[in-house]
Amino acid sequence: MAALSLVELLKGVSDPVASGVIENIITTDQLLGSLPMQSVGTRGSLTFRREKALPSVSKPASAGSITADASLEFTRVSTFCRRLVVDQDLDILDAGEAGGLISARAAAISKASKAIARTFGDDIITGNSNWTVTVNDFGSSGYSAATIVVGPGHDPSRGAVGTIKYTHSGTTVQYKAPGDVEYGAAVTYSAGVKVYSDNEDKWITVNFSSGSASANGVTVFTISGGDQEVDGVQRLVTSGQTISSTGTNGDAIALATLDQLADLVTDNGGPKAYFMTKRTRRAVMALLRAAGGATMMEYKDATAPMGNPTTVQVPMYNGIPILCSDFIPVNESKGSGSTLTSVYCATLGPDAGLSVIYSDASLDAEDVNVISRGPGGLTVVDLGTVQNADVKRVRVKAYWGLVNKSEKGLARAKEITS
Repeated sequence: MAALSLVELLKGVSDPVASGVIENIITTDQLLGSLPMQSVGTRGSLTFRREKALPSVSKPASAGSITADASLEFTRVSTFCRRLVVDQDLDILDAGEAGGLISARAAAISKASKAIARTFGDDIITGNSNWTVTVNDFGSSGYSAATIVVGPGHDPSRGAVGTIKYTHSGTTVQYKAPGDVEYGAAVTYSAGVKVYSDNEDKWITVNFSSGSASANGVTVFTISGGDQEVDGVQRLVTSGQTISSTGTNGDAIALATLDQLADLVTDNGGPKAYFMTKRTRRAVMALLRAAGGATMMEYKDATAPMGNPTTVQVPMYNGIPILCSDFIPVNESKGSGSTLTSVYCATLGPDAGLSVIYSDASLDAEDVNVISRGPGGLTVVDLGTVQNADVKRVRVKAYWGLVNKSEKGLARAKEITS
C-alpha cells in the first residue's frame, strides 16, 4: 500500500464521518497532516534494517588479488504503535435539547479527533516512552545503586531484561539491550554516560549512584510500565545530527542555520521539510522579506501539496516547505535564556525518512457497531447505551507510531531565541 499523508488520503475519502475526522486532525496539526502514513497490517510494530557498516573497497593492481570483505552490517530496528483512544458520553436528554443525538454525536466525534491530533502531534515532538527501570542484580562490581534511563527503541512486551557489563580494568561499561544477543561497544564509565547496545538504535544512560567499583560485574535490570507514548523526534535525533547554538544565551534563527540543517539531512527517501514554531516561522519570513533580489512568491509553493487543503500557500525556503507545529517547546535553556526553541529538518518518507505507521487491528476486530472505518486506521465506534447511566458512548481511536528509518533523515538546531 502506498504511503500517503492524511492530506492526500482525504482526497479519496467519501465517508463523511471519516472525512470529518481527518479534516479535524489536519487542521489541528500541519506536521501530522503532512507525514506519510504506512500500514503495518494488523500487527502492532514495524521491524526494519538500518545500515550500520559498509564493506571496504579493494584497489587491486593489474592482475592483483582482491581481498574479500564481510563487514557489511545492518542494525535491526523496531518501532511500535501506541493506542490513541477517546470515549465521549452523550447525555440523551441534553442531546435532545442541543438539537438531537446525531448532531451531538457529530460534535463529540469532532472534539475527539482534535484531541487525538493534539496528543499525537505533541508526541511526535516530545514523546517519551518513559519506561520504569528496576535493577535486579549488581553482580560483584561493588556498586549497590544506579539510575538507568532507557532510550528509544525499547519495548518490554518484546523482552524486558537488559544487562550492563562493568569491567574494572579500564573502568568501562557495555550494554546489551532486551532482545539483543551481543553487547555493544565498551565506553569509559562516568556518571550519566550514554551506552549503546549492539543494536545502536537502543541506548541507555547509567549513573552508579552508590557503592564503589571493586571488581568486574554484570548489572541486570528489567523495564516495564511506561507512558505508552511514541518516542518523539527529540529522542530520535542523534547528537551528530544536532546543531547547538554558539551564543551565550542561544542564537537567533538565521538562513545559514536552515542551510546547515538541510545539508545534514542527506537521506533522499522523500521530500525534505522544515518544521518549527509559528514564532520561529515569523522570524524566518522576516529574513526572507529582507533578502534582496527575490519576491515572496519565489519562496512559496502555490500548490501547497504538503499543506492543509484549505491553505492557499505554504512558505518555502530553497524549495523546502516550512511546516508549523504548535507542540515544539519554547522552554529550552542556555545562559540566561529560558524561552529557547528548536528547528527541525527531516525527510518525509516511508522508505528512509520520518513517517507514521498505523495498525489496522481496530478495523479488523470491530463489529457491526462501527460508525466509520477511515484511512490511517482511524475508527469510530458506537458503544451504545452505558449500563449505569442514561448516556450514549462513542469511541474514536487510532493505533499510530512514529518511524525514522535513517539517522541522516532528521536534524535539529536547538537553543533558538526567535
